[in-house]
Amino acid sequence: MTPLPFGGPPAEAGTVYLVGGGPGDPGLVTLRGAQLLATATVIAHDRLSPPEPLTLRRDDAELINVGKQPARHALSQDEINDLLVVKAAAGEAVVRFKGGDPFVLARGSEEAQACAVAGIPFQVVPGITSGIAAPAYAGIPVTHRSVAPAFAVVTGHEDPSKGATQADYAALARFPGTLLLYMGMGRLGEIAAALVDAGRPATTPVALVEWGTTPRQRTVTATLADVADRARQVGLASPAIIVVGDVVALRDEIGWFEQRPLHGMSVLVPRTRHQASELSERLRTLGADPVEAPTIAIEPSRATEALRDAVASLVDGAYDWVVFTSSNGVDATWAHVEQLGGDARWFSRVRLGAVGSGTAEALWQRGLLADVVPERQTTRALAQALIAAASAAAPRALLPRADLATPTLTAELRDAGWDADDIEAYRTVAAAELPDGVAERIRDGGVDAVAFASSSTVRNLVDLLGGTPPPATRIVSIGPVTSQTCREVGMRVDAEAESHDIDGLVAAVVAATRTG
Repeated sequence: MTPLPFGGPPAEAGTVYLVGGGPGDPGLVTLRGAQLLATATVIAHDRLSPPEPLTLRRDDAELINVGKQPARHALSQDEINDLLVVKAAAGEAVVRFKGGDPFVLARGSEEAQACAVAGIPFQVVPGITSGIAAPAYAGIPVTHRSVAPAFAVVTGHEDPSKGATQADYAALARFPGTLLLYMGMGRLGEIAAALVDAGRPATTPVALVEWGTTPRQRTVTATLADVADRARQVGLASPAIIVVGDVVALRDEIGWFEQRPLHGMSVLVPRTRHQASELSERLRTLGADPVEAPTIAIEPSRATEALRDAVASLVDGAYDWVVFTSSNGVDATWAHVEQLGGDARWFSRVRLGAVGSGTAEALWQRGLLADVVPERQTTRALAQALIAAASAAAPRALLPRADLATPTLTAELRDAGWDADDIEAYRTVAAAELPDGVAERIRDGGVDAVAFASSSTVRNLVDLLGGTPPPATRIVSIGPVTSQTCREVGMRVDAEAESHDIDGLVAAVVAATRTG
């Protein structure tokens, strides 16, 4: 992996790194944390550490789930301490990836002590703690010049009715600021009562922020008098941060995270693993919970010689045009250019066509500018645009395409007198199965929308599911060809992208969820 800017040196063998993963939003992981995740040889992660940054890991990294849940531990704390020490002593570069901050109401300090006793070098990488982040995402500042001059972080994992409790509720009731209670949902009623009994007004505003900073975030506001009843009514549970104080009232004015257009919506992304990340990130930015379920995989052509020979002939002027109908075709063609020792200058004697903006962007990343990109991004529109742009009487064109590409483009060009070489550049192969739990989630109505970017993903998803998604699932298509395939297999199309690219598909998902 290319070193991250400001990420610091890679993880060193024999060292333990206690890395805070933040409250759940993968974008809140620090650059230092990301660099260490990308270079560690062993990663021990929690139940509440964000899963997305784990994809940065090395292919050969050992991933160990040590997650602890109430009443059920994958490993005890002593076992976790021993694991870190043993792995580091064996020469591994160990990252202990924890939700939130390792030293804020967490056991990171105990893990550091275990390393110190064993003589194992360790480093601490702080993370953004949920007590500050979750309220901020809910539109609640933990301090405000006119409302709260301070905040206190308190564990709620004690029973305030016990005399031996460490939390001084009398002092907390007098505290002139915001109270942030972690791990307190199981004792919410007791905590609220203890604060009221100690003198905090029963009318004090309270907010509960569940799954803060994630697409699952929910926020409920109440008072100390009725917060436990409100939590039961809406079914709020752990993990959640309890915010007590007048700053809660600011949420009505500056709440933002839950106002995003796709907040809380789950969207299935059935693209290839390589392609899914861009669409998923765009959806996540708008508040969605993207569910990646690759239904196809891209594999090299079984007859690579034909494309290699065609690419080699570019320098001799064998073609007037090279026409691409996908970014995968660009990738496959460029791979041959590099293998043959070429570069962008090999395309200096040809004009370039691209079916849409995504394909044109793939060319641009190689220093190539598409000469023709049709306004309506279909192969038929591409053929018409190419024919209109042709200057020679019988242009010769290279078309590096998928093995299952529709014949429309080639047929229309040949009918117009073009000499078109339609060459298999790559193969699309159906996935053997969906990721664990995804099929059940779709069938049970746990997916709000499906964003189809191609006809092959439509047919493959239906095959893998053994049928179509439930009628309530909104179906979104990238363009008319994909929409037609949806209808052929019995699915209603709720929205079709106006521009047949990722931007258009994302906009169509938003439109579908607004009208659903």
